[in-house]
Amino acid sequence: MLHTTDGHARFLEIDARGTTCKPEDAAVGRCFGGAARRATAVAQVRAEVPEALLLDAGDQFQGTLFYNRFRGEPIAAVMNQLGYDAMVVGNHEFDDGPPVLAEFARSILFPLLATNVDSSNEPQLSALLQQSAVLEVQGHRIGVVGVITEETPSLASPGENLRFLPIEESLRNAVERFEADGIDVVIALSHAGFQRDREIAAAVAGVDVIIGGHTNTLLSNSADGAEGPYPLVVESPRGEPVLVVTAYAYGKYLGRLDVVFDRGVASAWRGEPILLDATIEPDSQVTALLEPYAVALEGYANEVIGVAAERLEGETSACRFRECAMGNLIADALLEHGAQHGVEVALQNGGGIRSSIAEGPITVGEVLEVLPFGNAMSTFGLRGADLLEVLEHGVSQADDPANGSTGRFLQVAGLHYSFTLGRPVGQRILSAAVTTPRGGFAPVDTERTYRVVINDFNRTGGDGFDVLRDRAIDPYDDGPILADLVIAYLSRHSPVSPRLEGRVRELPAP
Repeated sequence: MLHTTDGHARFLEIDARGTTCKPEDAAVGRCFGGAARRATAVAQVRAEVPEALLLDAGDQFQGTLFYNRFRGEPIAAVMNQLGYDAMVVGNHEFDDGPPVLAEFARSILFPLLATNVDSSNEPQLSALLQQSAVLEVQGHRIGVVGVITEETPSLASPGENLRFLPIEESLRNAVERFEADGIDVVIALSHAGFQRDREIAAAVAGVDVIIGGHTNTLLSNSADGAEGPYPLVVESPRGEPVLVVTAYAYGKYLGRLDVVFDRGVASAWRGEPILLDATIEPDSQVTALLEPYAVALEGYANEVIGVAAERLEGETSACRFRECAMGNLIADALLEHGAQHGVEVALQNGGGIRSSIAEGPITVGEVLEVLPFGNAMSTFGLRGADLLEVLEHGVSQADDPANGSTGRFLQVAGLHYSFTLGRPVGQRILSAAVTTPRGGFAPVDTERTYRVVINDFNRTGGDGFDVLRDRAIDPYDDGPILADLVIAYLSRHSPVSPRLEGRVRELPAP
């Protein structure tokens, strides 16, 4: 069986970080993935194993301009072209509510699974989300189910009519139905995360394979940075092996697992994610399929989505050393969106802000010049003491404009802080206060846990923020793309004129 997950509309080549490949990197073979390259790899495996299943563990939505502009249309076209056999909905499939997901579901030629979602009270989806599917492989019937994280209502916008049920109970019910129908091989497509997949495997009897997603986890027997072997074998409540596999994200890999079953129990297996690198030739048919969308996006970049009442400063000389207007705008957009998830503090690294925007109409392309990296929004809990350490790290190179690490300097919303560069390391932050519900400010409580948002690059340790990588509480690193949030914010609030209001203050050394 072949599998993908967390593609996030990455139809074109990506670099090692999952962002769009630059022409100069593509020219020397430093890029990966892309739908056309995936199609070639799928065809190569099917030439060897004609009945190989192709399955997806969710989150094909959200992440690039392809989704921002066309929603699920090109996703459905590509997945139909590649011949997917089944997919579980991911939380991002609900980002734009039931209508957009319903349109996608009507366009695909394979079952869309949501075993632990009760859609009976949602008329737009009740006939489109399936509890399970039965696929035939070499004359054998295979049961396929799909489960999604129970936290989806707090991660996306599924509406009030859908109920997200406990995964284990839903899976047990599905397995009982399969076994009553004489089906003894069950594959679970899981968009619940690697830790939950291991828990599910150990808790639910009768599931043979779990194909996971949601946490961008790589399992591999050879790749650097893998979080475990491929497959990871977990013992079920019956003492039978459950094979857990997952293959990172963004289309960089195509998972491949070969399994032999003996009376419904896996008896032999082998597998490894296939790295979709420059040695794999892109499929010409998929390239041609995507070309009209790519051409249309060139026009989309010129679409006006807001107005700047005055110049929005985003220059390196400003945003990496002091409060800047563009930093305030981006942090405000993050905080406004994150508020629905309880976020109190928004942080944006100055190095992620790449240009200014002139007074007047603002286009999509201009926003992408400011935020070109495709970073996603990360939300998490953070103790006050650790928040102070994050701020300290942010100013730790601000005394030397020639230092290449000044990009760690933090722009903020929901928070004010002051610093002095002349003080010893660890003592540069003089004060830090978080907005209160009544609109005032209260000093950061070192023992309290705050809800924080920052981009996924910094949250996972970029710019040297090891404290975020190591001490973030229940982090979720796969939120909306920052550029999309800023575009939406500008559409709602234009004309914009973010002022410098003392959020960040440098004070002279005593």
